[in-house]
Amino acid sequence: MGTTITLGITLVVTLCIFMLCVIANKSMMSMMKGSEMESLHASLDAQAGIIEEYLRHQEDLLSVYSKSPEVISFLENVSDAGKQEIAQEYTENYYKGLDNWEGLYIAEWNSHVIAHSNPEVVGITTREGEGLASLQGILGKGELYNTGIIVSPASEKLILSLYCPVYGEDGKTIIGYVGGGPFADSLEGLLASMQNEGAKYSMLNAETGTYIFDEEEALMAQEIQDELLLSIVSSVQPDKSKLSGEKDYIDKKTGDSIAVYQYMPEHNWVLVSRDSEKNIYADANKSIKILGTICVFFDLLIALLSWLLIHINIRPLKYVEKSIIQLKELNLEKRHELDKYINHKSEIGQIATAVDSLYNSLKDIVSTLDECSDSLTESAVKMSDSSEVLIQYVEENSDATKEFADHTNSITDMMKQVDSEVGEISGVVSQVGSKIQVGTERSNELSGKVARMKENVRDSLQTTSLHIEENKSEIAEVMRDLQSLARIDEMARQILEITSQTNLLSLNASIEAARAGEAGRGFAVVAGEIGNLAGSSSETAAEIQNICNETKENITKIQACFDSIVQFLQSDIQTQFEDFVNATDEYYLSIEEIQTIIKEIEQSSDVFAEVVSNIRNQIEEIQNVPGDAVVSTDDMIARVGKIENMMEDLLVVVNANQNNASSIREIAGRFSSY
Repeated sequence: MGTTITLGITLVVTLCIFMLCVIANKSMMSMMKGSEMESLHASLDAQAGIIEEYLRHQEDLLSVYSKSPEVISFLENVSDAGKQEIAQEYTENYYKGLDNWEGLYIAEWNSHVIAHSNPEVVGITTREGEGLASLQGILGKGELYNTGIIVSPASEKLILSLYCPVYGEDGKTIIGYVGGGPFADSLEGLLASMQNEGAKYSMLNAETGTYIFDEEEALMAQEIQDELLLSIVSSVQPDKSKLSGEKDYIDKKTGDSIAVYQYMPEHNWVLVSRDSEKNIYADANKSIKILGTICVFFDLLIALLSWLLIHINIRPLKYVEKSIIQLKELNLEKRHELDKYINHKSEIGQIATAVDSLYNSLKDIVSTLDECSDSLTESAVKMSDSSEVLIQYVEENSDATKEFADHTNSITDMMKQVDSEVGEISGVVSQVGSKIQVGTERSNELSGKVARMKENVRDSLQTTSLHIEENKSEIAEVMRDLQSLARIDEMARQILEITSQTNLLSLNASIEAARAGEAGRGFAVVAGEIGNLAGSSSETAAEIQNICNETKENITKIQACFDSIVQFLQSDIQTQFEDFVNATDEYYLSIEEIQTIIKEIEQSSDVFAEVVSNIRNQIEEIQNVPGDAVVSTDDMIARVGKIENMMEDLLVVVNANQNNASSIREIAGRFSSY
């Protein structure tokens, strides 16, 4: 039951956690998408602000340059070489103070360059014809002209092309213009730094339908081919008031994606930021995985805690279940595990109290039944005593009816029945006697076998003890013989001493032979051979000594092994034989006691047979009594009638009591003892 409840709780918790994860996943995805949209819009707003600030700063730099006295003075008198030199030097110095500009120049109204940051290009004409007329028309309005980001013909890089008219000293007449442009890569770097991680950005020229900036540098200044970007450009062209928006699309590489755009109408530029939903939801997916892991952990933890709590709480129910099973088996022995829950107010306490009360009630019932059975037994005893009184009456009536035995058919029939039953008892006694005789013969036979087995065991014990002592003596003698090997070791030691002296003698002989010179050469050879022989003898003696040492160790091990064997024979085998002999003696004594009991039974049976024989003889004498005595026949008939009635009543009561006692004992016997 506890496991089933635990599985149910685990299933419910798992479903709840799964639903929670699904809801959290959807909510988190929606929040992440909304947050990413807001982040992309904020990024585009920031980029637009940076672009405006960047353009304003660059325009201010060019405007300040156009209003410098050196520029105005030179344009007032372009033929003055001194002013030209001053203007050229000022232009170069001003250019050096600029950050990442392609170039800076002063031009006459006809676009003839008269001063340039690069002196080598002074004197060129930048525009002619329609292009010049268009430029003069725009500058004639008296405002700075920002043509946007274009590819410079000189450097073939993206630059911000700027033109600013220069007024004369009167402040009304346009006497020329200044031009220049910073490289757009610095602006691109600023825009890229503001882009969200993982998002792609593009800056488009809606008027020309070309890329200004893109992550793929190869697309810069190229015509737009991307369908998404074309749809964004087409959506802002008709409605200039639509400054921002967003689109969902499917990217071939990244799948489902979103695009956010910001339109800059004063420049006709469009800023576009794109990001895949996979990248947007990356953090959310990580969070979901972490949340799922945590949920699985807590699911398992809840399941484990539920299992523990349920098994702890239902443990008393198991005790109750075992107690009820005991009651079902009519076992009234109390289980003490429920004692600590008795009289508690909890459900387990109430059940434990009820079970305890049931145990007590059943014990009381069984005790009452036992008392009733005892009472019935006592009643039966009393009835038995009454029966004995009746028997005495019968004996008295029997004495009185001896005189008219021939005239009382009922008494004669009764005597015949008693005689028949006594005959049956006699037969049973005879059978018992024959069984006793058979038992006596079998017990005598068994007694003889046990006596023979006793003698055999005693002989085996004596033989085993003798063999153990003989083996022990032989082992001791063998070990003494093995100890004689120690003399070999002593001889080997003496051989080593002899070889040592021989070596010394050989050495002395060699020294003497060397002193004798040529005459002692033969003696030196003999001395060397003696030394070699002594060395060989020394090695052989050492090997013998090693073998003797190993032999000693083996002898020690053999001695220990023999000792353990002898100890085993003495402590185990001999002890077991002695125990067996003692058991045989006990068996023999038991059989003798059985024979004594059988003899007593046989004697009792003989006495009982004699009593039965006497009863039969007495019955025969009663049946043969002469009928010459007349004793108060009416009294005898009345007395016999009373006896018969009393006997019938007593038989009914005795039978009823016996049946009741048997039933009560049967019911009480179903219950185990307590």
